[in-house]
Amino acid sequence: MSTAFIPRLRRFRRAAPWVLATAVAAAGASAAHAAEAAELLLRVGNASVPPGTIIYGDAVVIGGTLDVGGTVTGGATAAGGSVDVRGHVGGDVRAIGGNVILESTAVVDGTVQSTGGSVRIAPGAVIRRAPSGPQIPPVPIPPIPFPPSLPSPSPGAPYWMPPAFFGILAMWKLLAGLLLLFALFTFIGTAWLTAALFPGATAAVARTLERSPGAAGVAGVLAWFLVGPIAVLLILSVAGILLVLLLVAALLIAVQLGISAVAVLVGHRVHPGRIAVEALIGALLLAIAFAVPHLGWLAGFAATTWGTGGVVVAIMEYRRGRDPLPPAPPPTTAAPA
Repeated sequence: MSTAFIPRLRRFRRAAPWVLATAVAAAGASAAHAAEAAELLLRVGNASVPPGTIIYGDAVVIGGTLDVGGTVTGGATAAGGSVDVRGHVGGDVRAIGGNVILESTAVVDGTVQSTGGSVRIAPGAVIRRAPSGPQIPPVPIPPIPFPPSLPSPSPGAPYWMPPAFFGILAMWKLLAGLLLLFALFTFIGTAWLTAALFPGATAAVARTLERSPGAAGVAGVLAWFLVGPIAVLLILSVAGILLVLLLVAALLIAVQLGISAVAVLVGHRVHPGRIAVEALIGALLLAIAFAVPHLGWLAGFAATTWGTGGVVVAIMEYRRGRDPLPPAPPPTTAAPA
């Protein structure tokens, strides 16, 4: 090692602590600066800029309150909420659907605007450009209902609903009531007409329902479950469309005959007599039951399913009765001993 390098090494040793201290201080200052500087582009919900924090850009909050206690170099905007400024905003301050509150320590370089709310400016707040919107002194802000409760045309209706809507609603209810009455009278008429034109078939189905109520119910449920797959299989066949139309027609006939038989059973329990009169009385009572709110449709579905199952069981019993009996076995003779 040369003698000229030794003095340089000694000077480096004496200067090393100062260099290390300077590096640590610079790193600490850089970390502090990084901790105090941030960039907020968008935030959903409430957001806060604490004192001593710098936002390089715009601070935007959606559906919450923006609390600015530090510095925002850009604008401060809240959509669906309010903006409370206690620090410095370099741009505009805007609130959409909320209020703008400027405390006494607030400094705004741009404009102040509130849409759907108000601007509250405390004494001592500094605004570089004139604010827009109504200005009132800062007061405690009560909770504001959304939408605001305003007088409405009828109790419980929103204020924004036009009065003509209630006229349309009343006409629709009247039309629905008329359609319901028409459907009930049509049901009564078709049940009576079916029993009058086909008394033998209607009476046979009614006897089947009275004799085998459980089997009729099971057959009706199975009919509803099987009609869909059978229709799909028929569509895939060669003459599918024609067969599907025949299946739908047969189902409609079974439903009409079955519900007429149910009406005959009900009418027979109330006033026994001619089958057409029994069907008329039973259909009238069933129509009253079908018109009950929230339960009428369930009663109608149950009666239709039960009657359709009665038709299916009656057809099966009819075919079983017409099948020829198997021949009796020949008598056996004992062999001679």
